[in-house]
Amino acid sequence: MHIRQLTLKSCGIPTSIWARLFILVALLEVLAIICIEGYVIKRTVDIYKSGTESLWGFGLQNASNSMTITQESFIVYDVIFIVAQLFLLMLCWEAVAHKNTIQIIAATLFNIMCLVYSLIQYTTFYIHPSASAGIFQKDNDMRILQATTMAVYSLCSVAFAVLTWELYQMFGWKTFKKLGANLALRRAYKWHQILLTLLKLDIFFFISYSVQLATLVLRVSDPETWVQIGVVIPGSVVFLVMAFWALRVENRRMMIVVIVCLGCSPAYFIYKLVRMNVGIDKNNDPYLDTRKYLTFFIVVTFALILVTVYVSVRCYRNFGIGLKEAIADYDTRKAQLKASRARRGSANDTANDSAFEYTDVHERFVLD
Repeated sequence: MHIRQLTLKSCGIPTSIWARLFILVALLEVLAIICIEGYVIKRTVDIYKSGTESLWGFGLQNASNSMTITQESFIVYDVIFIVAQLFLLMLCWEAVAHKNTIQIIAATLFNIMCLVYSLIQYTTFYIHPSASAGIFQKDNDMRILQATTMAVYSLCSVAFAVLTWELYQMFGWKTFKKLGANLALRRAYKWHQILLTLLKLDIFFFISYSVQLATLVLRVSDPETWVQIGVVIPGSVVFLVMAFWALRVENRRMMIVVIVCLGCSPAYFIYKLVRMNVGIDKNNDPYLDTRKYLTFFIVVTFALILVTVYVSVRCYRNFGIGLKEAIADYDTRKAQLKASRARRGSANDTANDSAFEYTDVHERFVLD
């Protein structure tokens, strides 16, 4: 039985130096952020061990607030950084492997959002520190780590921006040549790709917001906690999966449900913004240390939802013009070509690889 050698090309990474540099920057950033945030978590645990334990034995008592601040309240933010980097690596890998210029741009913008999030964290700790963040004020290692995180994101954002420009020109031209002359299909496919990318971002931001809300703000005795954990989080995932499916099979009824529900969801985020800032008891403020972070996620998610609704309507209007059939036809021919190449054997594949190279799944209309 023939086993093909695992190479960058077999993993879908093009031979272009720009594409491989894009993935390299993403990998280096992931390793750097994971190492930094891992050490931040260690420093947080050490600071709590050396601090004055509260009466409950699992956190520090805030002198100006009746709430107890646990180390988990800060570790959650560091975990979000790590998860965000893994999500970014997935975006970058998939975008480059599929020559998807839209997702390449989205990955670059996502990295900038991570930079903004790191700025918010540094501000909360050292520029305008919250009451509970005061326990980190005298720890110089923590300050250096926070500054290093911002520096890494800043440098990588510049690198991503430069590489995105190069990849956009390279992949954009190849896509233009391969998609054929059917302008209606090309426009429909563009909106199709934009919606797929937006739905991926929606999943990350909404789940991240919900996890922060459920773990840092809501309490076990609060019914909203269980609604958030048991209904909202899994419900949102199921709903967004429905959106993916409706787009794939061009199901009009399901897409209408998606558009209506997405259109109503901004009301929830407006309600949360009001609740976070109006009528809060200063002596028992559950949002004391999370208000900036939650506001950031609410604003980003709110904007993403509005754009998603608009793009969903555009995709709905393109249902029935032949896009689904063109994609299914290409998938069939691509599978047949892969099977044919597998039967030829490694020697022939190596000798004639360029002659049998097929276009990527995101450039489906080359055979039209």
